[in-house]
Amino acid sequence: MTTANRKRVFGDKVQFKSLSCAPVNELGVVYLFGVLHETLDLKIESIQAGFPDCVARRRVCPNRWEEVRIEFEYDSRSFMAHGHDPTGVDVIVCWKHNWTDCPEEIEIIELSTLLGDVEQIDKEIKTDKKLTAWQLFCQQKRLEGIDFGEIARLWRTEKDEKNPNLLGDAEQIDKEIKTEKKLTAWQLFCRQKRLEGVDFGEIAGLWRTEKNKKNPNQGGQATR
Repeated sequence: MTTANRKRVFGDKVQFKSLSCAPVNELGVVYLFGVLHETLDLKIESIQAGFPDCVARRRVCPNRWEEVRIEFEYDSRSFMAHGHDPTGVDVIVCWKHNWTDCPEEIEIIELSTLLGDVEQIDKEIKTDKKLTAWQLFCQQKRLEGIDFGEIARLWRTEKDEKNPNLLGDAEQIDKEIKTEKKLTAWQLFCRQKRLEGVDFGEIAGLWRTEKNKKNPNQGGQATR
């Protein structure tokens, strides 16, 4: 079958990150989820052709993660049209939520209604992130053409002058990076609300409301 004369179909303009047009099918939803999964506070474990489409995990407390079974759909009511078992998923990620009889146990992440919120949240997360002393040191030495083994040795030599009882190179570096990393205000807010049983769509709205109280002129709304 030739497709040489077929014209491509595009969604409305959204100008969100690397996506210039809204999704028109499930593949667009999968791509957008891949862009946003960290903002949604999810870690992807696997994506597969079988049901469910994705298995992720979400932190619920220190050293404890819950499994999250995710199905991707362009519109949520396609879930039943495809013959899926509602007990087999925890979350449906879709562009449009139009399944009026969706079980309450299934969380719906409707991306079309969240772009403005997640764009602002993502911007704040990136603003909060800073390179650790090790990362700055490593980047500088890499620019000087030094390989990692030598960089780690130089780092240890420099740190030994301040603390002679350091751990091994890799262990010490990993410990310092983890020590310097702090959760952003958004991540703390999101995790607290998740523990209260609030779904992501509501969390994003609550976050925006809280931020608007502090700064009523805050931007970040995506073009719909």
